[in-house]
Amino acid sequence: MTEKELIQIFDNDKPKYLAWGRFLQSSLNESIKTELGSENKFNDFIKIHFPPRLKNNESLISKAFYRNKNYSNPYNDITDKVGFRYVVLLVEHIKLIQRIVETNESWSYSKDRDFEEERNNNPLVFNYQSVHYILKNKKTFNFEKTEIPEGIACEVQIRTLLQHAYSELTHDTIYKPRSSTSHNVLRAVARSMALIETTDQIFEEVNMTLKKANNSITIFFNSLSNLYSTFNKPNIEPKMNYFILDSYREQIEEIKFSDIENFIYDNNFLGNIIKEKFELSLLYKQPVLLFIYYLIKKKRNICKTKWPLTASELRPMFTDLGIAFENG
Repeated sequence: MTEKELIQIFDNDKPKYLAWGRFLQSSLNESIKTELGSENKFNDFIKIHFPPRLKNNESLISKAFYRNKNYSNPYNDITDKVGFRYVVLLVEHIKLIQRIVETNESWSYSKDRDFEEERNNNPLVFNYQSVHYILKNKKTFNFEKTEIPEGIACEVQIRTLLQHAYSELTHDTIYKPRSSTSHNVLRAVARSMALIETTDQIFEEVNMTLKKANNSITIFFNSLSNLYSTFNKPNIEPKMNYFILDSYREQIEEIKFSDIENFIYDNNFLGNIIKEKFELSLLYKQPVLLFIYYLIKKKRNICKTKWPLTASELRPMFTDLGIAFENG
């Protein structure tokens, strides 16, 4: 096969490859959203979005004929003619996508690279990190008015942000060299890879610690939401609630929720005030308001000192309870 013949075939097949890449990304995106529970969480989960991209003609020719790959059939053997990438924050996020990739029955998969496996096989080597899958279509079907043939391949890469930064810095010069690389450069790259691996592990530890710390706040917030719902339907803005609650972590650990319940039931006039002011202020639509009422009554100095918003937003709640803000 000549270079010209290879490109003629590829130009004819490009719509098929691009349709296969788009189908895969669409399918994986939907599965990730289902796993995470919402579109918003998905948008936070994927740190950099890469749409499917076709290999350019020059790169295909170079790989097929000039890199000593010894392909028996260059066109069929090259499996990254189309590909896309997921960049996430944590190694555990890579594993979530891996699980989704490996359990879908619409395609077959093979791993071209697995950084954990390479690390286990070569524990003293700090090297290029990424998870690479080759996904092949199991049966012919149509997508976006294009027939996608059985056996067509797409490469999917999954990386953390740190792995991606490392790859962007080094990959074309270190792992696809046009000339030899100096020992000093290789040593510096190995050091950076060791640092990235260590930092990824630290991120995992920090994430686990934060999850444990946030679990008590989540339980507390859910209890507040249930209590608020007994007299009014909240219009919850999660970030506002968690932002305020985060300022009172110590108090949340100290206070029995039953004390808050008893306080609200004993001061049931607050329910009427909340309904009256519901449309006037976003804060009055939030379950965290009940906790702030309790703090004003029981720990007002702490409430004022740790209040994360402006005094003008806290003052009306003092008034609701008949307490002067300035003397509180």
